[in-house]
This record gives sequence, structure tokens and C-alpha cells, in this order.
Amino acid sequence: MKKKILIIILLASGAFSLKSQQVFNYDSLSVFRILQTGLETNFNIRMKRHVVDESKGQLTSYKGAFNPKLLLGATGYYGTDPTDSYSNQYIVTGEIIIPTHMGIKVYSGFRLSVETQVQLGVEGYYPTQYLPINESGMYAGISIPLLHDLGRNNSSNVAYLSALMMNKSQNVAFTDEVCQFVKTALTNYYTSYQRSTVFKIQKAADKDAHDYVSDIESMISNEQLPQTEHYRAKAYQLNISQQYSLARNEVVNSLFDLITSVGMKGTLKPNTLPVFLDSLPDPSTFDWDQYLIYVYNNTDSLVSNTPYYKSQELVTSSAEITMNGAKHNRLNDLDLDISYMYFGLTSGDPVADFSHTFSSGSPGATYNFTLSYKLPFKNEERQGDYLTKLSSFELNKTQLEQVKFDARAQVHQLLSDLNNLRQLFVHQVELATIEKQTFLGEVQKFKLGTSTQIDMINTYMDYNSALVNMENGRLAIMTRVIALKYLIGDFPTSTDQLLSYNLWDFRVK
Repeated sequence: MKKKILIIILLASGAFSLKSQQVFNYDSLSVFRILQTGLETNFNIRMKRHVVDESKGQLTSYKGAFNPKLLLGATGYYGTDPTDSYSNQYIVTGEIIIPTHMGIKVYSGFRLSVETQVQLGVEGYYPTQYLPINESGMYAGISIPLLHDLGRNNSSNVAYLSALMMNKSQNVAFTDEVCQFVKTALTNYYTSYQRSTVFKIQKAADKDAHDYVSDIESMISNEQLPQTEHYRAKAYQLNISQQYSLARNEVVNSLFDLITSVGMKGTLKPNTLPVFLDSLPDPSTFDWDQYLIYVYNNTDSLVSNTPYYKSQELVTSSAEITMNGAKHNRLNDLDLDISYMYFGLTSGDPVADFSHTFSSGSPGATYNFTLSYKLPFKNEERQGDYLTKLSSFELNKTQLEQVKFDARAQVHQLLSDLNNLRQLFVHQVELATIEKQTFLGEVQKFKLGTSTQIDMINTYMDYNSALVNMENGRLAIMTRVIALKYLIGDFPTSTDQLLSYNLWDFRVK
């Protein structure tokens, strides 16, 4: 089934036009808006589109080698030649050449010629006479390279077929560029969401820390605690404040990464966070056991159908075509030309009156056979060209093998990571719940005087770290899911798929 690839979105999207927009509003973000905007503005996609156009132009150029060619010429000579035999000669010629994909050329042409023959007279006996001579004729022939450049592997056809493969490769590579953008944009979007969540956690912790310092200072004022306890509380507050500042910086950096991937400057209200309309789900709720097993058992076939693999496969095919062409064209030139000509000539008729030239029978029909052979002392030029093309093909073939090997290894590594990380995430969620209860218990004990300040601070820090680790674990799973789906080609490649695409769908297709 013919797919409508994402370039349709790039060229004409009726749902959301960006051509008149100068900035992007980052106050409210959704996955669809980020993807739709980036497909128009992402620099890598825009540059890749130009590469595809360049490849299309090269293909058109090589295809032109098989277009018929019409050659027209006109020549005029004025005056009398040095032998006083002819004067005022006019020649019109035309020829059409039809190349073929097999290296054979068929040609046909005509020639019309008018000149004046000078018959010198003898003074006192007869005057000099000027006799018009008209000549016309047609010819047809075929030029066949018997050894070099004959057949499917002739130079022109090889250049065209190689360019055709490269054009297909660039089109597939464009689809891969879109998939890479989807991967990067999704990763940056959910990273920004997670960094914002951590920022909110640290912001709440920072507020709690300031409130805690105030409470400790009040207890010191009431002589419930010694003055030295102020330093411990202040150190705790400064520690939290540093984590809060780092979290704020991480939010800014993640938003810059998101803006870079989209490729459009934007606006965001000062001292605010974007509203994320798509949140990170709970990985522990995913029903993905069958999905992971399916991916593991079908890794090679899934990788082989991805745009990044097909693109390299087409590049390898292009290199193989040029290699085979160089291999079959190492022989010397042996060319055969066969042509049939029929010309007629009349004299004494009015100038440029060609009505009787063909029927004159003079000089009539002619058959020409030409066989030419080019024998160099050494054929190093073509042998070297073949060795170069062979090495290039072997290089591309090795790169293709590496693409599959690396992708397979990465897929299996991601599957292993996901299998371990999802169990770890369950424990992180459970630990965060326990740490919260532990901290609340220490608060009660502190109020009763059975717990120290350091115990309460340590349990709060453990609880805060558990919350952050839980969000980090959630993001670690999400980013690996995104990377896995890119490697196995489970990304949208049509407008319909983009509208209905669900990143967290783990049904076996």
C-alpha cells in the first residue's frame, strides 16, 4: 500500500499553519503541537529536503543521457573556391540521435546542399557558364559498442541506475530524518516535563526547609533547643536550596533543548513553567511483556524494515551498480557503425529545387561499415576505476552490516534495561512511600522529644531523594521506550498515523 509520508505535513497542513508565525508559544505544550511545528521548522528536516531535491536534480541530469538529440546545422560559403570550380555553396544538415539503455545509439539525418559550378569559357569562343547543382540525401545508422559500454552495465545506464538508487535512498533518509526528529522531540518534551516535576519537588522542599529553619529559630528563642541547632537547620536549608537552584537550571536547559529540536524561537511568561498537556505515565501499569518478547524474537526483521537501514541498503545497492559497471567495462573499445545512405544530385535545375534529386539515381544508395578498435598499452585507468568501485561497494556493505549489528545490540540492550528498570521503578515508588511515612514518623517523634533534629533532617532528605529518584527512574524508562521504538521503526510515517499515534501503545502489530 502506498504510504503518504510525513512530507505531506511539511508541505501542506490545513490544521496548523506556521508560515505567518514568527514565534512559538511555549506556555502550553503538547506532543502533537511540538511535532507538528517541528516538522515545518526543524533545521535538519529542512536541510534534508534540499538534499532530496539535489538528488532529484542529479537523477534528472543522468536520465537526460537517454533523451533523443536533434542536431541542426547551416553553412554558407561565399565567393569562388581557389580552383575556380565552385562558388556560393549553402549546406543545411539535420540529425536525430536516439540513445538506448543498452549503450546502442540509433541515428538518422539529412543533408541539403546548393552550389554553383563554374565552367570557365574561352574568350572569343564561348562565355563562362554558371551551372546550379542541387544535392539532397538521407541516411540512417546504428552505432554498437561491441566490448566496452554495451548492455545494461554501460556507463550512461550505470550512472542513471546508481543515481536512481541514491535518489530513493535520500527519500528514505528523509523519512528517517523525520523519525529522528520525532525521537528527539519526544525525548526533549518528556525530559522537560520530568525536569519541571523535579523542580516542583525541590521548590516544595525549599519552602519546607525555610519553614523548618523558622520553626527551629522559634524553638531556640523559647529555649527549647540550644543555639547550635540553628547551624544544623541552616545547613539543611542551604543544601535543599542548592538542589532547588540546580533543578531550576535543569528546567531551563531542557527547555532550550526542546526549542532547539523544534527550530523556532518562542515566548514563555517570566518565572513560570509551561503547562504540559501530555504527562509521563506510570510505567508499572504498562502491559508490555508480550511486546518485549515479540521485539526480541523479531529484531532483525524489524530493523531491516526501518528507514535508517533501508537508506543504507539503497546506498549499498548504488555502490554495487557502479562496481558492476566498472567490472564489465574494463575491456578495450571495439565499436561497430553500420549506416545506409541515399543521396541524389541534379544539375541545371533552379537553385534549391530538390524535387528531382532523389529520383536522379546519382550517386544513389551507399552502405557503410566501420569497425574501430582502441588498444592501449596498459589498461590501468579502467582497472583502477574498478578496484576503487569494488572497495567502495565493500565499504558500504560493511557499513550496512554494522548498522544491523549495532541496531540489534542496542535493541537487546534496551530490552534488558527496560526489563530491569521497570522492576526498579516499582521499588522506587514503594521506597518513596515508605520514606514519606518514615519522615512523618520522625516528625512525631521529634515533637515528643524522642528524636533528634538530625534524624528528622536525614529522613526528610531520604524522602526527597526518593521522590527525585522515582521521577528519574520514570524518565529513564520513557527515554528507552522512545529509543527502542525508533530502532524498530515503530514511529508514525503518515499524517493519519501522526494524528492517532500513541507512544505508549505496546500491542503487537
